[in-house]
Amino acid sequence: MRVTVAVLAIAACAEVCARYVDPEKCTAILVGAKASATGSPMTTQTNDCGDCDFRLVKVPAKDHAPGSRRPVILVGQPYPRYGNHHCGHLRGCVLMVNQLVVVGEDRGPVYTKANLDKSLFTWTDTPAIGSIPQVNHTFGYVEGVYGIMNEHQLGIGESTCTSKLWTKPVSQGGKALLDITELSRIALERSKTAREAIVLMGSLAEQYGYYGAAWDTPEIAMDEAGEALTVTDPKEGWMFHILPDDSGTSAVWVAQRVPDDHIAAIGNQFVIHHINITDTANFLASANVYDVAKRNGFWDEDTEFDFTAAYAPKQPNQYSMTRRVWRVLSLANSTIGLNPFTDAFATDYPFSVQPDAPLTPADLMRFQRDHYEGTSFDLTQGLAAGPYGDPNRYSPGQVTPGGSFERSISVYKATYSYVTTAHPTNENKAVLWFVSQAAIHDKALAIFQSQGDDALVTYLTNVCASFAADAHSGFSAVFASLVTHFHDGYIMSNLTSSTIGVQAMGYPLWWLQAVGYYNSSTSPASGSSTVLATVGYVVLVFLALGLGFSVGQHSIRLKGYAFIK
Repeated sequence: MRVTVAVLAIAACAEVCARYVDPEKCTAILVGAKASATGSPMTTQTNDCGDCDFRLVKVPAKDHAPGSRRPVILVGQPYPRYGNHHCGHLRGCVLMVNQLVVVGEDRGPVYTKANLDKSLFTWTDTPAIGSIPQVNHTFGYVEGVYGIMNEHQLGIGESTCTSKLWTKPVSQGGKALLDITELSRIALERSKTAREAIVLMGSLAEQYGYYGAAWDTPEIAMDEAGEALTVTDPKEGWMFHILPDDSGTSAVWVAQRVPDDHIAAIGNQFVIHHINITDTANFLASANVYDVAKRNGFWDEDTEFDFTAAYAPKQPNQYSMTRRVWRVLSLANSTIGLNPFTDAFATDYPFSVQPDAPLTPADLMRFQRDHYEGTSFDLTQGLAAGPYGDPNRYSPGQVTPGGSFERSISVYKATYSYVTTAHPTNENKAVLWFVSQAAIHDKALAIFQSQGDDALVTYLTNVCASFAADAHSGFSAVFASLVTHFHDGYIMSNLTSSTIGVQAMGYPLWWLQAVGYYNSSTSPASGSSTVLATVGYVVLVFLALGLGFSVGQHSIRLKGYAFIK
């Protein structure tokens, strides 16, 4: 079994390396306590997913009866994420209807059938694919596609990674029960610290098996089989990596602590390299982390063990992963001097760097809005950006493999992005800065931790309502300004004067030159097009007359008329 899995993994890598890399992946950043202007670690995520449910959901704390079980559901990312068993969005998904436990009412009111949009689909309860023992009390938390932050200021960011090993969930012909969405939720339900969360997720994945978000073919499965979480509490920040083991029944995982005065980043490829599992203050790992690599030929023991090089397949466009890490580290530390051109696994990059100055949530939001502005990879420049500097690069569709655009931190298809900020001494002062779209397209709203007396609840409610109203009025004003000042290719001015100014938007000279506006060879040859058009028109006229004559004769005969001879 293990040999077969390894052979499949290596063979599939060749197929992966020939395919276009679509930018539907996430970027996460982690800042240590002393590198943060807040005095506590921060983490982020841009959820770069075109069809994911964008809602932010509060899952309340809850008490559970002794001996009860926690249902585990199949990974689901599009609306409504939970509370239905429609799985057509998942590659290779086969619905199982003979499950023992049915769920849909146990994760707060947002997910109940009564609160789902019935005009979209006839929603039914989600069948659990299995269960694990429940604890007596679970903490309250907020979640998107993945868990985000709980009432004890435990924060999580996420970035899907490629992996040489993959498997299927128990409901789809495999033996693994848990994926990263469920692991992140369980961690927030049961953990107060980052270290607790990592040990819990790792041990559960080892015991019950871990699977990725796709499984129908090896090349697709490998793209989604690995995962990385950035995990923070008020004191520590950790980078967590996980993938299935070679039996399909367990998991391989590792975690590295980010130094308190450093920042780290990940862009869909593992970033933990050399590890020291005896240094438990800075590293945590599964007991099989070396053995699985050795028996599958991923590591020969003659070289120092490198987790990323061992378990990550080489990608067709490595820079869609490594360059985002380069950009974050370079934005944070302007003197680091990293080369944007690196090897497949960025082995010459440090795991983390010390920033020029303590970073604020606004700094991290600025990083999330980045398109490599001011660098040779600037997506607002060049012919692909069009005449007005559009940094968006849409998926090319069905084209010949081999091409690519730069993959920036900010992409148009993000369903949401956020920054979590803990407080070093008061958990009521934790703030989640949430953007319900790509960070560059929206305003971040502060969502506060709410706990305690009525006055605190009232204050937080009023403040959040004020923020929401301010954001709504601001964007309404922006919309009105845009549609009145810019339309039909013109810029309108002096709107309050007796005479409105109208000026063509025009195009920059460099773009006109690039598209051949001044090149006479792009114009039709003199007279040739006119002649062709005239000939074509005459031919069409005669064809129409002939067709009409033929139809007319046929109609006359059908009516019994005869022609006079």
